[in-house]
Amino acid sequence: ANSPGARAAEARFEAKEIRSYESEYVNALWHLDFHHGSLRVLRPDGSWTYPLLLGILDDHSRLCCHMQWYLAEGTRELCHGLGQAFQKRGLPRAILSDNGSAMIAGETVQGLTRLSVLAENTLPYSPYQNGKQESWWNQIEGRLLPMLEGEAAELSLERLNYVSQAWVEMEYNRKAHRETGQSPLQRYLEGKDVGRPSPDPEQLEQAFTKERIRTQRRSDGTVSLSGVRFEVPSRYGHMERLTVRGSSWSQGRAWLCDPKTGDILSRIYPQDKVKNASGKRTPRSPVGEQQPETPKPGVAPLLEQIIREYAATGLPPAYLPGPEDDADEQL
Repeated sequence: ANSPGARAAEARFEAKEIRSYESEYVNALWHLDFHHGSLRVLRPDGSWTYPLLLGILDDHSRLCCHMQWYLAEGTRELCHGLGQAFQKRGLPRAILSDNGSAMIAGETVQGLTRLSVLAENTLPYSPYQNGKQESWWNQIEGRLLPMLEGEAAELSLERLNYVSQAWVEMEYNRKAHRETGQSPLQRYLEGKDVGRPSPDPEQLEQAFTKERIRTQRRSDGTVSLSGVRFEVPSRYGHMERLTVRGSSWSQGRAWLCDPKTGDILSRIYPQDKVKNASGKRTPRSPVGEQQPETPKPGVAPLLEQIIREYAATGLPPAYLPGPEDDADEQL
């Protein structure tokens, strides 16, 4: 290619040397990418299609954290596979991928940021930066797919995924790697792990969303997101502009969040005009109305602690009784 990006990559390649690298710790760096498979699958409607494989590898151990075949390489598929990898292996420190549309989508970038995972992208026209991932495709095309040629006439996506999971867990992850001399699983278990526990599935779903600002419609208390109108709880009815989070593929699920901290405030639901036609309405509470707090009996906990510490010194109170105190004693 003679594009500006290709010329810049060529100049960079000629100006600076290329060196192999490896992360020192387990879960310090993951690689991920999509690969166009060479074996067709039969879809339920009777058509044939070539699936795409999402592969996620740990840099230090070469362990396959997760692999799954999809019919597309969109943001939905990427976040779906990433969520499974996180639940299997934990959260890594960083992820390296190319500049595909799914990798730089708002749901992916914002989701990794919320999970405190550093998202790094390779330079354009520089696939050697993700060389371990490119090398792993040889295992797929040279080892896995040839063993499925006997089922090529009726191979389905479900069958391909089932077989792939068995192969990667029972053969690839347990077989000695040519460079490390250890199996990826053994190297993964024996290495120093800098990963973190994965959130639960619901938190992962909330993380892989895109944050947008929407103006609340005062007439019926709704906001519009991806062409769907959501009803805002009445306690937020006084707010003109709201921060809403949702994904492009799950149009029926959205959340209100704090614009400063990003914390989830409430889930909002699509407007149901048929249900609203019943005439049932929830009473609206005045904005800022709070129930008065009833003070608890006794002194405050902090003051009680101070009194105990003062009494533990064994010293008498550092004050002289006043005339009022003497009068009380005389009575």
